[in-house]
Parts: sequence; structure tokens; C-alpha cells
Amino acid sequence: MTGSIGVVLAAGLLSSLLFLSLAKGFAAGMLLSYLAPLPLMMVGLHKGVGSVVVASLAAMAAVALVAGGFASLPFAIVAMLPSLVVVRQALLWRKSAADNVEWYPPGLVLSWLTGMGVVLILIGVALIPGRPDGVENGGVQAWVADTIGRTLEMLAPDLAVEQRHAVIGWWVPFFPAMVAGSWLAMAVVNAVTAQNILVRLGRSLRPTPAYRELELPLGLGLVLTAALATGALAEGDLGYIARSVAVITLMPFALLGLAAVHGWAAGRPNARTILAVMYGVLFLASAWALIPVAGLGLIRFVTRFRRAEQAGGGKEE
Repeated sequence: MTGSIGVVLAAGLLSSLLFLSLAKGFAAGMLLSYLAPLPLMMVGLHKGVGSVVVASLAAMAAVALVAGGFASLPFAIVAMLPSLVVVRQALLWRKSAADNVEWYPPGLVLSWLTGMGVVLILIGVALIPGRPDGVENGGVQAWVADTIGRTLEMLAPDLAVEQRHAVIGWWVPFFPAMVAGSWLAMAVVNAVTAQNILVRLGRSLRPTPAYRELELPLGLGLVLTAALATGALAEGDLGYIARSVAVITLMPFALLGLAAVHGWAAGRPNARTILAVMYGVLFLASAWALIPVAGLGLIRFVTRFRRAEQAGGGKEE
């Protein structure tokens, strides 16, 4: 029992150290802080949801002690929240009619994380003042532009005015989606990594799902459709927020597209070469390459439901 508690507390301490590596200016601090949820997810997928709560509380106490009480709030958002969502949902299971264990599908876990990303955007928007000081046209986009401009002035005072305006022009249109998208990507990467490590160690409570068979629920497609329509038709804050929600909701479909490529390459003798080339292209093309991949995911999503309707089968809700 003592050893089990020690492992949980050690996971929380490691998570807090990873999170604080950025604030303390350690080399590679950005990368290390990105891995802050990993120990929490590992201990949770090994020991259950309760261990995540205990480890997270221990980590928050350590962060507050080192960096001040307020620092525990971003830790809770960055590390504790995605860990709780992943562990709680991933460890759900039920018995089938054939008395087999059916684990919670990864597509639904991904949908929960996407929903939390959307909620974080809405909470962030709710906390924005109606009219920023010194900004003539109030609103969310004006506040974002003003905040990014002030930040650039602070961090890069020697940056030319033209370059500063170019950066603002790139970041402002989808800045909420960039922040929430980074959170979602971090959660997915850490969840997959934690599961893979535990399986290799023989410590995972559930088997690793077949990611290439990923399926997304119909509700996610409806949210994407509504967000795209609202973003295209609405003006002002509503349109601005809807466009960011659309980008976040599109990310699971990009993963669905990657799953389709993995499934297509699985039966081929040169599968590893194909996947290496694909990820190399994605890396070089940056975020723009995710658009056609998401398009592939949307095609797979739509054709799946059409096949289900024709066969009279059910859908993953």
C-alpha cells in the first residue's frame, strides 16, 4: 500500500517538475513542459482515476509552493484536466452480449477531449473584457490583436513594425484555435505515449486500441457543420469564435484521415516507408498539410455513415 501511494506521489512530483521546467528557464523547457500530463496519465491508466486525482493534487501543491498559488491553475488546465478526461473515459468498459469486454472507443475519448477544448475557448472568451483599453473597436478579435501586439512589443522590441503586423495578421484570425489546438494535440500525444509505455511494461489496465480503426461519433460531425456554417455567415465575435471552434473540431477528422492512411498501408510490404514519407511531408508542410488529411478523414466519416444506413447498422454515439 505504501509503495503504491509512493508511486502516485512520485508521478505527481515528476509532472510538476516537467511543468515548472518552462517557468524556470531550463533548456528544452518547452518540450519538457509539454510532457507534464504524461506521468499523470501513466499512473492513471495503470491504477485508475483516483490515482490521477491524488497525483494531480500533489503536483498542484508542489507547483504552488515553487511558483506561487496562481501557477497551480494553469497546471490544472494543462496537465490535470486532460489526464482526468483521458483516464476516466479510457477505463470505461462493459460486457457484450457474447460476454466479452468492450472498452470505451478511442473515438469517443477524442470527442471528449475536443469538447473540452471547445469549452476552454468559450471560457477564455467569457473572461475577456468587452472593450480593451486603448482599442477603438471592442470585441474578442480586437482584444486578441491588442494583446498579441503588446506581447510582441515586450518580447521582441526590435521587431520591425511591418513584421509585427505580419505576425499579428497570421496569429489573430485563429488564435483561440491555436491555443486550444495545442492543448488538444498535447493531450492526444501524451495519452497515446502513456498507453504505449504501459503496454510495453505490462502495466496497462486496458489493451491498446487499434487506432487505424478509429471512428468518430455523428455528433462531432454536426458540431463541425454548425461551426463552419456560423463562421462563414456570422460577423463579429460570433463568427470569430465559430471559426476557431471549427478548427478545433476539424482536428479529430485529421486524425481520422491519418488512421485511414495507416489502415491502407497496413497490408503493404513497404508500409513503414509509406508512413515515413507521409509524416515527413506533413512535417515539412506544417499545419497546411493537415487540411487535405482532414478532408480524407471527412470522406471516411461520411462514407461510414452511408454504409451504416445502407446496411441498417448502428452508429457510434
